[in-house]
Amino acid sequence: MIHKLIQRVLRRKLAYRRTFMDAEGRLHPSAEIVLADLRRFCRATGSTMVLSPVSKTIDPLAMAMAEGRREVWMRLMAHLHVDEKQVFNLVEPSEGERNDDV
Repeated sequence: MIHKLIQRVLRRKLAYRRTFMDAEGRLHPSAEIVLADLRRFCRATGSTMVLSPVSKTIDPLAMAMAEGRREVWMRLMAHLHVDEKQVFNLVEPSEGERNDDV
């Protein structure tokens, strides 16, 4: 039973790595763009605290949603083992910038 669970987790981890990384373990150029977008969207490098624009107090529902997004980011990072330096260096293409790798 435990052996099957371990195999399933390892298969899933390998699938994540094949999706985002090359054979040498480097992020694909397209993966860098996707992860840069997700880093921003998931608030990966910032606080998940959200202030209500109306009441100027902490919005617990918006904060819970932001924390859920961040949880997805953390799962990706756990499977990919991308280091913090790589995460901070991820850059989304500027508007109008063309990336032929995508």
